[in-house]
Amino acid sequence: MSRILSCFTNCYGPDGVRTAVERIHEAGIDHLELALRGHNFGGLIIPESAVITEKADEATVRSFLDLLDRHRVRISGCNVGGADIRTAEGLALTESRIRFAARWFAVPVCVSGAGQPANPAERTLIVDHLRRLGDTAGAVGVILALETHKGPTQNAAAMLALMDEVDHPSVRLNFDTGNIAYYNAGVDPCDELEKVKHLVRNVHLKDNRGRFEDWYFPAVGEGGAVDFGRVREILDGVGFAGPFTIEIEGIGGEPEPGLEGRQDRIARSVRHLRACGYLDAAG
Repeated sequence: MSRILSCFTNCYGPDGVRTAVERIHEAGIDHLELALRGHNFGGLIIPESAVITEKADEATVRSFLDLLDRHRVRISGCNVGGADIRTAEGLALTESRIRFAARWFAVPVCVSGAGQPANPAERTLIVDHLRRLGDTAGAVGVILALETHKGPTQNAAAMLALMDEVDHPSVRLNFDTGNIAYYNAGVDPCDELEKVKHLVRNVHLKDNRGRFEDWYFPAVGEGGAVDFGRVREILDGVGFAGPFTIEIEGIGGEPEPGLEGRQDRIARSVRHLRACGYLDAAG
């Protein structure tokens, strides 16, 4: 089976998406999940200037597309989350990012959060807004994959309940192998994946050491809590071929690893995943 193995551009930290394009081949792969927003959480700070956003003018986007062509890099999906989809403004922003991703990058999937409702009324609102986002995604040929975050997608039971409520063909799951243990004490990522495997349309391959709310996300294969070979086998069983996206968010309190340190972690992750069978002989 030929699989898509990708890397989230956030793995390059403040060096940003252009550096990711220029360096990803050195790690042994040629796909990227493209961040469409900055990041400031858990010590990982990426300024908006380091990414491509929906506010970019046509000249900026075309220049970035030229960079992709020159380096023979493909975009596996776009990360459009970050806005509060409980609000009209957050909903409109997420819709704008989905349309932007589809127009310029022709991606099959966009990754977003599912929001964090504070009460039943807010959950009803989020379900309604997710259906609207599903309509927007479906109209441009995209699947919206909901990230494993605290709240409606925190674990397998919550994911199944949300998917049942939303009941939209263009809204599915992004399963994050590291976030499952971060947001849930005492769970096995693979056991959770088994329960939702038929709904997964994007995967974040993230490692940790299996401790609740422990910001410890090293190179893939170096945390010890995730059996990445079993992850692949589970998803092979339902015909999922990717994107499988490497995500490395670093270790709480560590010194800034710098570009070369980040690049080395990505390369080590690719080597581990190759050993786990993610790349075929031609990959």
